[in-house]
Amino acid sequence: MKFETLAQTVTALVAIAEEGRQASTSLTNNKQPSTSTITMTDEPNPPIWPDSVRIVRPTDSIDKVVSLIDDTQDPWDEEHQTYTSDHHFSSRRNAVLFAPGTYRGIDFEVGYYTHVAGLGTTPDDVQFVDCEKGPHVPALNRHLHANGTCLDTFWRMAENFATHAENGMQWAVSQAAPLRRVHVHGDLLFYDGGAYASGGHFANSRVEGHTYSGGQQQFLFKNVDVVGGSSGGAWSMVYAGCSGDVPEATPGTAKSAAVTVLEEPPVRIEKPFIAMKKNEDKFELRVPALLRNKSQVVGSMMDGSNEEVRDFSKVRVVGADDPVSRIQEALDKGLDVVLAAGIFPLTESIQMRRPNQVLLGIGMATVVAPADGTPAIRVAPGVPGIRVAGLMLEAAELTEDADKDSSTLLLWGETGRDDPGNAENPGALFDIFCRVGGATLGNREAISVDTMMRLHSGNIVAEDLWLWRADHAELNPKEEANYPEISPIYWQSEQNEFRVETGIEVSGKNVSMYGLAVEHANGHQTVWEGEHGFVCFYQCELPYGVDQNFGDKKFRGYKLHNNVSNHELHAPGVYSNFRNEVVVTSTAIEHPQGDNVKIVNPFTIRLDNNYGIASIVNGKGASATEQGKPMRLGLGGEQIQ
Repeated sequence: MKFETLAQTVTALVAIAEEGRQASTSLTNNKQPSTSTITMTDEPNPPIWPDSVRIVRPTDSIDKVVSLIDDTQDPWDEEHQTYTSDHHFSSRRNAVLFAPGTYRGIDFEVGYYTHVAGLGTTPDDVQFVDCEKGPHVPALNRHLHANGTCLDTFWRMAENFATHAENGMQWAVSQAAPLRRVHVHGDLLFYDGGAYASGGHFANSRVEGHTYSGGQQQFLFKNVDVVGGSSGGAWSMVYAGCSGDVPEATPGTAKSAAVTVLEEPPVRIEKPFIAMKKNEDKFELRVPALLRNKSQVVGSMMDGSNEEVRDFSKVRVVGADDPVSRIQEALDKGLDVVLAAGIFPLTESIQMRRPNQVLLGIGMATVVAPADGTPAIRVAPGVPGIRVAGLMLEAAELTEDADKDSSTLLLWGETGRDDPGNAENPGALFDIFCRVGGATLGNREAISVDTMMRLHSGNIVAEDLWLWRADHAELNPKEEANYPEISPIYWQSEQNEFRVETGIEVSGKNVSMYGLAVEHANGHQTVWEGEHGFVCFYQCELPYGVDQNFGDKKFRGYKLHNNVSNHELHAPGVYSNFRNEVVVTSTAIEHPQGDNVKIVNPFTIRLDNNYGIASIVNGKGASATEQGKPMRLGLGGEQIQ
């Protein structure tokens, strides 16, 4: 924020102080700030972007484009001809935004904590042409693995552009690396040779060529025009609301992937995004509408229709170097907020209390929860139309007096309060990545959270959530790896480090999710108590460094509360990798019996190390004893060989 004169500065500071006092009073009284006490002033458009946001224009020289992009890529090992994972736990955050136009001869890797996005109203407004690869993600660390690895190509994203790459577009990723709103004019590759990969999320896009998934363990295609067909995948491939040459549904076998096809998703909301106004150097926030009609829930929707356009004069951009109080101040004024690429340590929760507000992160913006255990983001009950998107939520090292039992990273609604939400104007979450441990040096036993996410309100639509208790962490200075035979470059987490008692709790009714991944919580991974829940694509890993107490306490990969009578769970996979000793957990998924509880294509796998998961659902299904071999259960409860 800049002021031209001393008088303007004093006036502005007085206004901000008064607004802060009014907002503080309102929050203390658990009320929304009164609009009558807040002076509304327009935000600058174009906004003042921090250095972590790089705007690339078609008129820029190749040298300038390279200078803007080059250091966002992962480090290149010239000797071994490979990108490396050296930035795996980096504090770097970057957003590379391409203004509408055509970009020729540009090939670049999308590195850790980098977000590449076009600024057009449609993907075809930003074109990558005359290039071999365009924006892409290959396997990493070929000097450490014979084929390289894609198992940790996390924390990056790309959206809203068209690519004509001669070699096709390669996006060989695992979790927390969504690809959205792209038009691929050639082939699309979700793998890189024989490198292991554990993706992934692909949404609202069109592929003219063939899509090859290779050895991807699992992947969700949501509202994709699969024009040229799709093949590959190792364990579970899911197609929700897709059009074109969609593969036929199959339950899979021990040697082939299950293909789950959901022809018509019950509800659709797309992620908000930033665009530039046509022929102007000004910005707008585009907020897609709720869609339920059959004609609207199938296939891509990238033409700019069904979107509310909000001028950036009503959107505040906050950078990591700004006072963090500017976030709450803007929300209390009724503004939408864009968190620019950076890390935002909080001392108080970000509170969303006004209908239809958007909190959008770009550049893998990371919000670190307060050290007292209060949530990083708190959405008030009874507030419709909230959108939270594009954020990493990081756990803090809790203080001694923190309320550990109620600690969480995102809280929507209130415990014990019945909030049905609004079916005509639901809340929504997109690309939200919770992380407990890994990147934060310090006391590993103090970095914890009771439950990563709690959803108490109803009528929430979520897409692409990865809730991750760190199974590995950055080494402290001069520290040696504790399991060098597993990895010489990371610390392997023990059961009292980075503790998470439960991954996610859902008590709200009519909550729908497309792409939920929950990993390594010390107790249950998912606990669902709300009626009429719907989940399409579930990927889960049980914790690695636990003992038989985990099995004896009957912790589950997915647990439906005994009172739930209506629930759908499509394509759930629960994996074990018990590192320290043999651990036997009796079943992966537990639910009450009922005609309206539907579990489609469930399976379990022993990834590595010690056995294992004894059954798949409610004690039915074979034990996952053989490494890498999926155990499957049919709709009628029959074992699939």
